Amino acid sequence: MSKRAILAATAIVVGSFNPVLMAPALATPPTIDTTGMTPQEICDAQLQPNNPNSDFQTEPLNVVEGGWVTTDTQTTDPIGDPYGVGTPTFSNVIIGGSYFRNGGSPNVWALATATETFPQTGQMFETEITQQRTIGFDCHVWKFVGPNDQNLVEPPGLQSTGNSTVEEQTIAGDPQEVITDDDFIIEGQTVRALICISPNNVTKGKPGTWTGKNGFNAANCPAASLAAGGTVPSGNAPTI
Repeated sequence: MSKRAILAATAIVVGSFNPVLMAPALATPPTIDTTGMTPQEICDAQLQPNNPNSDFQTEPLNVVEGGWVTTDTQTTDPIGDPYGVGTPTFSNVIIGGSYFRNGGSPNVWALATATETFPQTGQMFETEITQQRTIGFDCHVWKFVGPNDQNLVEPPGLQSTGNSTVEEQTIAGDPQEVITDDDFIIEGQTVRALICISPNNVTKGKPGTWTGKNGFNAANCPAASLAAGGTVPSGNAPTI
């Protein structure tokens, strides 16, 4: 009969070999480990300090692995460039010389550069996820004795049930957006700026006066209106 077959059979204990093993004994208390030990390491540790002198062997049995549970998520390396979030404001508008109208409006727009300021800054980051799972198991303790190692010894007092250990792993998570309240500023942004409100928009009649916008001198609006010429497609809406 093989040793594995003997393990499944009823143990034969010779009283003269070790009388202590014949005495009633309680099972070893279960181990609840959170340090990352493996089931095999825990089963071995339960025999200390007698091993390796005792010649007993151990193995985890009835192993049940729980599901992975996320315990922590951390952002790591940034992905791509930061960007503005929220409704921007514009300052330091510098009007260019390209005057035009928006659709059929008599008002005048111009291409310009400006400082665009967003109230928040966004950035994508890689993430690392920490997960844990609990593994439950029993510890089987045995050894063979006798002239031909034909006798199996399984002391009840060395067996244990209800052991558990916590296994941990770190895996890559989905990219995550992080938004801060830091201003995001773009210098020299190209914009379409309203520079002149027509007299009719102000007085609803004639004659009237031009109104300058975005720092444009109202006195220059008549010339800008002439330079703007006819209408342009309405899709060219102003930025500011």
